[in-house]
Amino acid sequence: MKKWILPLVLFILLAGCQSEEQEIHYIAKSEHWKAIYHNNTEEGLRLYYLGDSHDLGPLQITIEGTKITQSLDDAHLNKEGYYSFTKKESEKMFKRDAKPIIHMKWQAKSETLEVKNH
Repeated sequence: MKKWILPLVLFILLAGCQSEEQEIHYIAKSEHWKAIYHNNTEEGLRLYYLGDSHDLGPLQITIEGTKITQSLDDAHLNKEGYYSFTKKESEKMFKRDAKPIIHMKWQAKSETLEVKNH
C-alpha cells in the first residue's frame, strides 16, 4: 500500500500544476472576405478573398483591437489566395473575449468584418 502513495501524490501534484490553455477561435465573413484565427495553430490571423484573387492588387488592412490598432497599406495575397499575419502579431489583437474589427480596402472597394469568438 505504501509504494502506491508516493506515485499517487506525485501524479496529483503534476496534474494540478499543468494549466490547460484555453482554445481561442475567431471567425468573420463578409461578401468578399473571410477571416480565421486559431490560437493553437502555427499561423496567425488569415484573411481569405472569396472572389477571384487574380490581379487583386495591393490591400489596405486595418485591425481595430481593444487596446491596439494595426494597419498595413501595401499587403498582397499569397499564391494560395490569402494574407497571413504572424502568430505574434495576431496574439496581441485576439485575446479571449476581444471583439476586433477588420477593415479591408482594395480596388476602390471596402468592407468591414466584425470578428466573433466561436
